[in-house]
Amino acid sequence: MSISSLLYTSRDSLLAHQLAIDITGANIANVDTAGYTRQRVDFKSTGNASILNYSGQIGVAVSRIERTFDSHLESQITDQKQNSGYSDARLRGLQNIEVMLDDTAGGGINEALNNFWASWENLSENPAGKVERSALVSAAESLTSSFSAYRENLYTINRDLNRSIADVVSQVNDRIVEITDLNARIMGSGSNTGERNTLLDKRNEALKQLGSLINVNAFESAEGALNVFLANGEPLLQGTLGQTLSVKLDSNLQSAIYSSNLPAQTINDGITKGQLGALLDLQTDILPDYVQSINEVALAFANRVNEVHSSGYDAYQNTGTAFFTVDANNASGTIKLNTFISKDTNRIAASASINGDAELASQIADIQNELLMNHSTATLNSTLAAIVGKIGHQVSSAITDNNHQMIITNQLANQRESISGVSLDEEMISLIKYQMGYTAAAKLCATVDEMLDTLMNIVRN
Repeated sequence: MSISSLLYTSRDSLLAHQLAIDITGANIANVDTAGYTRQRVDFKSTGNASILNYSGQIGVAVSRIERTFDSHLESQITDQKQNSGYSDARLRGLQNIEVMLDDTAGGGINEALNNFWASWENLSENPAGKVERSALVSAAESLTSSFSAYRENLYTINRDLNRSIADVVSQVNDRIVEITDLNARIMGSGSNTGERNTLLDKRNEALKQLGSLINVNAFESAEGALNVFLANGEPLLQGTLGQTLSVKLDSNLQSAIYSSNLPAQTINDGITKGQLGALLDLQTDILPDYVQSINEVALAFANRVNEVHSSGYDAYQNTGTAFFTVDANNASGTIKLNTFISKDTNRIAASASINGDAELASQIADIQNELLMNHSTATLNSTLAAIVGKIGHQVSSAITDNNHQMIITNQLANQRESISGVSLDEEMISLIKYQMGYTAAAKLCATVDEMLDTLMNIVRN
């Protein structure tokens, strides 16, 4: 090996260790960067030397800059993001419904219904009383307002869900555009470079964010592009060709989601996880169930009261009319006190005969004890209480599930941190090691320089 070749060996060593120091510095700088994957430098020996003629050059070079990365674990984290995104959104949605339906603090529909029954009981004690009749009208109007308020609250939640769905779809489109751009840049970058590793980190983080929004399956092609599909196989992204999602309201004022690839066919059935999956479940399954339950109570209540009231006689000794008006297709939103009664309380039928008895008022008050709901197994009041209890149970279960998903998410994050995260202690040790290598290479360069000076002096003499 010639003296001059030692200079090349020193140069290569200096460059290799300088790069290693730079990569270590980048690790230290990104210790708190979300999604950052620790990088390390792989060295390789270069050149050769012959012991016969002392020729050739031996040195060192960086073979690649490697990400400390577990692809299986990253896939698990992306899948868990879908579960946790679903759990979070579902819990928030159920809590919103609970706020709308909860009447444990008083002033709710159950209290209004009890006041209605109590007003009939008071009227049965004094069927001709003007005060009692006016109180009954007031209680009836308050009850119908409570039914309408519940229905309007559920409509409000549906409108809020439509806005939330549109917002999440917009975020999905943003993530698809981001991953599409990163695919193009990654495929155009050189392999085993720090720049490529940074792009891969950004793409992986974007995929996790996408997973928290919508359920996806993803795999990397031979060219390095990330292809993304819905669970039903509908492509969201293939290479640098991404789809755009859009939202339209259907005839039920619910969100229907379309892909630019299939503009005439909804993809709702393929969206089962992530925030979007939870929002769609809330809108198409959970919320309609409560709307139907409230409507069933309102319709059964109105029909039964009307049935009994129409069989009696009012203060004018005329046969009774329907006490409530109601549309069976939207009972809770349309139930109203009959205007004939609200304008003239004497039209209230409190008597079962023309003799002015109070029998009918007692019969209507006793409706509260009749098993009108759930296949003749529950009263109106117990059914309303069950509705409130149901949403409370669902919220409690959702909290338990959400806590469970958080535990799993944290466990996976800790596993990733142990593999791909930056340890300042390890990086400082590496920094010292690379610094010593750099110093040794510099010392070799200085030694070769002294050897050349010595040789030149010998030649001069």
